[in-house]
Amino acid sequence: MNNATDGSTGSCFDDPVGIVLAGGASSRMGRDKALLEARGGILPALAARRLAAVCAEVAVADAGRGLLPALPSLPDGPGRGPAAGILGGAAAYPGRLLLVLACDLPRVPPALLAELARPPAADWVIPRWSGGVEPLCALYGPAALAALGRRVERGRLALHALFEEGLAARVLEGDELARFGQPGEIFLNLNTPEDWERYISTEPGAPPQDPQGQISRRKS
Repeated sequence: MNNATDGSTGSCFDDPVGIVLAGGASSRMGRDKALLEARGGILPALAARRLAAVCAEVAVADAGRGLLPALPSLPDGPGRGPAAGILGGAAAYPGRLLLVLACDLPRVPPALLAELARPPAADWVIPRWSGGVEPLCALYGPAALAALGRRVERGRLALHALFEEGLAARVLEGDELARFGQPGEIFLNLNTPEDWERYISTEPGAPPQDPQGQISRRKS
């Protein structure tokens, strides 16, 4: 397992660190989503590859499990769920911008990630569409990370509620967001076995099994 650096060398502080979120409980999936394999590797590897197209540094917030040996493996920070993963990234890379992507968002294109990271960065850059905001595919600056840390100390873990903190936020929505694809497709979230089957059935070359190890295309 690699250890994360403190972010003080090797990269300008204005350049974001890519953070793969891969430490969730996966309760609705019934199996650890971070171990699901599609064409090209397990889901965290696919997310890391897309982040690497934008970020010179990429790390995996996987509660220190070392899912991708070639990349730094980050322990959780305070709280639980995605907030703990993001704050783990903030502790490992203090003062840095973090470009966050959850491993269970497999269709977010690198071009959208590049747009989120495009300078000048705000405190928080986040997509929003009819399905809501997407805080697991967003850019977090130091002010947003500090605000998140304060909220977690008070037991408030909802990421979308960062809008309450008076941050300088840039929201990517409407036609600006639609340039990167149909939001309902690019933000496909793999929460359940049904979501996985929908995803894998449209990914040529992917293993023909669902998360329970059964044949996805069952005989009628």
